[in-house]
Amino acid sequence: MMVTHSHGFQLEIRNELSGRYRRLVYKCWSRDNDLGWREDWPDQHKDWSFAMSLFHTFFHCNFHTGYGRVDKQLVVSWEMKEQCGDRDKCTWVVKKDGLYLRQWKTKFFSNKYGNERWNEYVQHDVLQEAWS
Repeated sequence: MMVTHSHGFQLEIRNELSGRYRRLVYKCWSRDNDLGWREDWPDQHKDWSFAMSLFHTFFHCNFHTGYGRVDKQLVVSWEMKEQCGDRDKCTWVVKKDGLYLRQWKTKFFSNKYGNERWNEYVQHDVLQEAWS
């Protein structure tokens, strides 16, 4: 991974499979690092921390489940960080029908008088690729 910027970032892969075939096997690598093979069961996840590049960091991942497989290039860049909700983590979620990118939206709340305000992050999963 190119380490050209000092801000830390995380890439997370989360198994949220349901039904009969719930085991997830995957391998991810970048130009500089091989992250190896992993096997996760539902509610397990793996994350990797790295310094964000000024350009793009490309992770290539092969995902295998009982529902099918996906070969996906996960691009980590400043634009992707905005898609993920401008957080310090991009989360890819494996579900029964495919691979999702978890996006976070900020909801703003206030009391009825308007003198107290707070915000909450709400997750929204967007299908990126169905199993083949």
